[in-house]
Amino acid sequence: MIGYFDVRNGCAGDMIAGALAGCVGGNEIKKILNGIDFPYGYSIEIRQVLRSSGHSHGIKANQFIVNVNEKENERSYKEIVSIFNKSRLPLSIKERILAVFETLAHAESKVHEEPIEKLHFHSVGQTDALVEVAFSIIALDFLGIKRIFASPVGISCAAPATLKIASGIPVIMRNFDFESTTPTGISIIKTLVESYQDTPPFLFENYSYGTGTLLTDLPDVVQFSYGKNIGSNFERIGVLETSVDDMNPLVFDHLMEVLYKVGALEVSFFTGITKKSRPIFSIRIMCRPEQKQRISEIIFKETTTLGIRYREEERIILERRIRKIKTKYGDINVKIAYLSSKEPVNIMPEYEDCKAVAIREGIPLKKVVEEVLRIILNEK
Repeated sequence: MIGYFDVRNGCAGDMIAGALAGCVGGNEIKKILNGIDFPYGYSIEIRQVLRSSGHSHGIKANQFIVNVNEKENERSYKEIVSIFNKSRLPLSIKERILAVFETLAHAESKVHEEPIEKLHFHSVGQTDALVEVAFSIIALDFLGIKRIFASPVGISCAAPATLKIASGIPVIMRNFDFESTTPTGISIIKTLVESYQDTPPFLFENYSYGTGTLLTDLPDVVQFSYGKNIGSNFERIGVLETSVDDMNPLVFDHLMEVLYKVGALEVSFFTGITKKSRPIFSIRIMCRPEQKQRISEIIFKETTTLGIRYREEERIILERRIRKIKTKYGDINVKIAYLSSKEPVNIMPEYEDCKAVAIREGIPLKKVVEEVLRIILNEK
């Protein structure tokens, strides 16, 4: 599934959550949110309001309002990480939520010239901001959105953290007399969006608008649209390459882990021989073009390289779906790739699921894989 955020007029956490609430409804997501033990009690209210659109009838948009039961103090970044790490959410959702707050923390750290581990958030660390981010990530997962695109981000009267986060992504500087984009809103967009260009073709399914509580004559809304991917498609990727001949190869395991954590698509290491017959390690990373700066910084900090080569390429990818297969060992996820919506061309049981079963049952890994493939083939 492909999702698209139109954020030309700006974005905030409540606006993004409101747009998604219009597509999923609130009740199912609220149940999942119960898996997070927030320090303060709260309630969510979703109101439909009319917003200016430049036309006579206006736009119906959703306000996402979080009512917190008690007055809050500032909250440290460590506390936020702890809240979500202790939650009962699926790991993939936890990681995406924490990635949003990591984006925010890096920006606030630079603005306030304070180490992340000592950082305290004010409004962006309050319960309403935490709920807005968590709701948005859970809603995208609920809809099955795998790829997210967006328009350039509309910015006006921006906070310093917003401008720090905006570094490296397309923006439109708007002549509005209010803060059109907040640090929370742009953190969600920057963390999740793979491209700010046109989406690949998809079968349109639904849309909704989200808005904030500020009253203005301008179209202060975020639009979210989504639909089903159509078979294989082209996407633009960035490729970063560098070589090192004076570094302990034990570091590569850590480097790979850090790069994947921030969203690298693929990380590879190659060995060779360079001048004076010295062994050399070549590092190649594939990423979204807008991730170039962040990944470059990691390479410079974690390796001994003095330079990085960068280029952009197109790649063709297949539509991929995950199916849960019931086996005598329990449920195992299987990744199925389609050349068209009805023609599977590649079927592969998820390695980590099969590995966990093999260890638990004390049997060869290949036996688990063969059992899953046997069940799938017998379905035909």
